[in-house]
Amino acid sequence: MIRITYAPADQALAHSIRVDLSHQATQTQSLLIVLATDAALAEPSVQSEIARAQQQGTPILPIMTGVVELPPPLAKLRPLDFRAGYQSDRLLERANELVSRRNIRRANRRALMVFAGIATIMFSLAILGMSAGLVAFPVAEYNEEATFQSQWIDGLIRETLEAVQPRSTADAMNFAATYEAAPTRLHFYVRGTATALSRQPSP
Repeated sequence: MIRITYAPADQALAHSIRVDLSHQATQTQSLLIVLATDAALAEPSVQSEIARAQQQGTPILPIMTGVVELPPPLAKLRPLDFRAGYQSDRLLERANELVSRRNIRRANRRALMVFAGIATIMFSLAILGMSAGLVAFPVAEYNEEATFQSQWIDGLIRETLEAVQPRSTADAMNFAATYEAAPTRLHFYVRGTATALSRQPSP
């Protein structure tokens, strides 16, 4: 439903706007039109209508009809300037634009809620399936992939590791030096494949 809030001095203009919008599709939608003047914005009833629309998320269309300094919340809403005269075509265009934009946002929210509901149902079914043993992780595939990665890494670094791996007890005793001599990218693999022997103090 379209509501119009205004000061008594703008009653005639409010009537003209109501007549022009009476046969439009927007008439069935929520929209607040504010005929803004300094006198109107000082009216408690106008302030109450604006606050209620903001609280409910209703689109607001400010229309400047006289001397007015719009507060920032209304100024950023692209108000229509009818101080030089009323233009019904501009009014109808903006009213339809605001209502259409709100309908699109509503449709997007509904679609998002539907997708969220589907995702929640699928997640719940997956959890129930795993709990009942109907769904299991593909362990064989994971093991096969891990084996492939291990073989691939081994093929890339085997030749380099052969040059730095300890081959004797003496090499193992000097593991720290061997580790430092290895390329930095191989430190992880050297630690994992080489054995360091602790040095025992001489008797």
